Order: sequence, then structure tokens, then C-alpha cells
Amino acid sequence: MVEALRVWASTHISPSWTLLKLCDVQPMQYFDLTCQLLGKAEVDGTSFLLKVWDGTRTPFPSWRVLIQDLVLEGDLSHIHRLQNLTIDILVYDNHVQVAKSLKVGSFLRIYSLHTKLQSVNSENQTTLSLEFHLHGGTSYGRGIRVLPENNSDVDQLKKALESADLTANQLSDGICQSEPEDSVPSSGSVSLYEVERCQQLSATILTDHQYLEKTPLCAILKQKAPQQYRIRAKLRSYKPRKLFQSVKLHCPKCHSLKEVPHEGNLDMIFQDVAAKTPDIKLQNTSLYDSKIWTTKDQGGRKVAVHFVKNNGILPLSNECLILIEGGTLSEICKLSNKFHSIIPVRSGHEDLELLDLSAPFLIQGKSYHYGCKQCSSLRPIQNLNSVVDKTSWIPSSVAEASEILVDNDLQKSMDMIMDMICPSRIKIDSYPWLECFIKSYNVTNGIEQQICYQIFDTTVAEDLI
Repeated sequence: MVEALRVWASTHISPSWTLLKLCDVQPMQYFDLTCQLLGKAEVDGTSFLLKVWDGTRTPFPSWRVLIQDLVLEGDLSHIHRLQNLTIDILVYDNHVQVAKSLKVGSFLRIYSLHTKLQSVNSENQTTLSLEFHLHGGTSYGRGIRVLPENNSDVDQLKKALESADLTANQLSDGICQSEPEDSVPSSGSVSLYEVERCQQLSATILTDHQYLEKTPLCAILKQKAPQQYRIRAKLRSYKPRKLFQSVKLHCPKCHSLKEVPHEGNLDMIFQDVAAKTPDIKLQNTSLYDSKIWTTKDQGGRKVAVHFVKNNGILPLSNECLILIEGGTLSEICKLSNKFHSIIPVRSGHEDLELLDLSAPFLIQGKSYHYGCKQCSSLRPIQNLNSVVDKTSWIPSSVAEASEILVDNDLQKSMDMIMDMICPSRIKIDSYPWLECFIKSYNVTNGIEQQICYQIFDTTVAEDLI
């Protein structure tokens, strides 16, 4: 129906005021273009390249999509001869199938074409290029139409093409020429059209400071810290590759950062304690009731579980704190699914004691709470008398705790997200854009000072999670 209306309109309605020639277009403009198709190529699943001309030259150099990895359909020698009278148009989404069906040499009317002026910074100069996009959707009649040979606009276009000044290929002084389309980019470079595909959604969402303007990374690297910036970039790589290593233990008091104990090391700590027999003299006190189990294997190992009472009464299991003595890591994990909280302990000379600070002092489900080796001090278990009767069982009632979450599902989710924003199987041109806030800060290492950067007020888009 839309196509039928366009055919009718072409013979009954005067050309739209938005119908422009390339020599008259300006940045940040939507217009209709009558042109001839010189070449086409598939870029990816959601975008398609059209090379067109109308016999006139744009006021700014036209951007160039790097095509060395693309299969370009068209007369390459003819395209090269007209390279500075030709523009590259990226067509997106629902228009891709139409673009694929177009025949090279046909005459087109492209509706609601969008221009953008892109500044590309290199080491020695700044190049301005004019980008052309046909975004997805049909708003404002957006689309592509093949004009019949007997159309009056086609007659005018043919005359313009025949009289085109091919010497316009030579750019005037003072204007930087776009990179030749058959050139090979330097290592790590990104093609011009990927500098900012305006229709492409970011894989991240800004949660604050939307007023900040985007700053190029090259400009950020030249500025002193501390500063705040808004950037749009792609993630080339990240460390550590094993994401569980990115979780650190942070002390809110002295602000020290420590590695999270490896599961194997943690198991060894609990096994060392499990090798010792619980002291029967330290069982069944006013604070807790005790129960001892003997394992069927491992030489009849003894495991003591002390159920902490509240006002002299044992609470239900989902509300109960237990002290476990002699349990392995796997046994403690099983018990953490049944009881509210677990404190690993061992028999001391006069009372039960907390383990070394290398082990968590409190376990709640899959949350492990650690003390700080620099500023934490271990207190006697009997100090629990002052908290179990007065407060609910929260870590802050025991200590200023640092918490880590041991969750396989969370780890899998992190792996999936990182694989989406930094995929290892495709070229960087196809990586998603990340729009982020970063802040710079100074770090002193001995006598050397360096600037580091941290992402803030940025979250991963919900459709990635």
C-alpha cells in the first residue's frame, strides 16, 4: 500500500521540499535523495552498505566503510573513479532485505536519509566526515524506492550524471580526504562507520549525570586526575579472565583489599580443624545445646554442632544460629541451606574459638563474611550472649563484616555478560558499544605516580542479563 501511494504521489504531487542533492545536504538533517546505485555489500545481519551518487559532491568528505572484508557487488573500477562523488549509506533493520534486492545501476529514491558530521581524531589531525544512515522503521515515510526509467526525476538525474565534473575527485586544499576504501587499517583500528553507529543501542545504561558530554578517549589520556567523563567505547579485553578472581575482600574500616580464599584452601582449613576431636567439656552450655555426630567413613570423624539458644529456647532451624566444629566445607555448605547462620569454631583451652581469619567467621546461605587480618580482633564465643537475645541475626551485630557471595548462577551470569560485551569469536567492529561514566584518580606506587580509571553510575542493560 505504501509503495502504491508513492507511485501515485510521484505523478500527482510536486517533489517534497526535503528532496535535496548531495551538494546541498548539511549535518544533522533528514532528507530525500534521488540517486543511482553503484555498489552494495552486506555488512552484518542488521546493516547493509549502499554506494550511490547523484553527480554532485558533498560539502564535507563522505565517510568510508572499510570493505576489505566485505563482498562488494559493483564495478570496482567505476566506483574508484567516482570515489569522491560517491557516498556510503548504511541501511538498517527492516530496510536490509529491500537493499539486498536492489540491482546495481538502478535509480533510487531514498526517503528520510539521516546525516551526521563525525569528527575522527588521529595522531596528527582531526578529520570531519559526513555519515549517511537509513535507520530502521517507517517513520516519516522512511524507506527505499526503485524509480522507473520513465520517471521525470530519473531523466534529470541522468543528465546530472552525464555532466558530472569528474575532476571533483581532487579535493581542495584544507579539506582532509577520507581514508581510501581499499586501504587496510592499522592494527587495532576500527572502521569509520563504527566510530558511532547512532542507531545502535548501548549495552550499558547510565544511571546519573546524563548532562555530561561525551569525551574521546584520546582527550582523556591527556588530562590530569581527578576528573569525571562520559565515554562511548568498546571493550577490547579485560582482566582477570577468570572472573571469580575479580572479587576482593574489602575492609570497610581500614579499606584494605585481599584476595578471596580459594575453595581448595578453604577446604584445607576446615579439614585441619576436622582432624581434631571436639572437647566434650565445652558442650551443652547455657548459650547452646550440643549434638555430636560420627561420620561413617574417614575413620569415624566426630562433628559437633552447637545450637545457639535465644532466651534459653532453641529457635526453629530457619532462625537458628549454629556453631560447627569439625565439619568439612561440603558439610558446612549443606547445613547452610537448612540453618539461618553458621559460625565455624574449634575447641580451645577454656572455650570454643573462632578459626583463623583466613576462614569466614559467619556463613549465611551462600554469603560468606570475613574478618580483616589487619584490624579485626577475635572475641570469645561467650560474647554471643550479648547479641543473640537482643538483636536479629545480622552480620553487623557480630562485626563490621565484609561479605562475598559464592553463587554459581551469578558467576555464569557474569561470564555470559562479559562474553556479550567482549566476544572472543568475532572482530571488534561487531562488538557492542558501551556508554559509561568513568572517573580518573591518582595512585602512588613507591615514588611513581600513575592515573587509574574507574567506571561509575553505569549498569548493564537489562536485556543482557
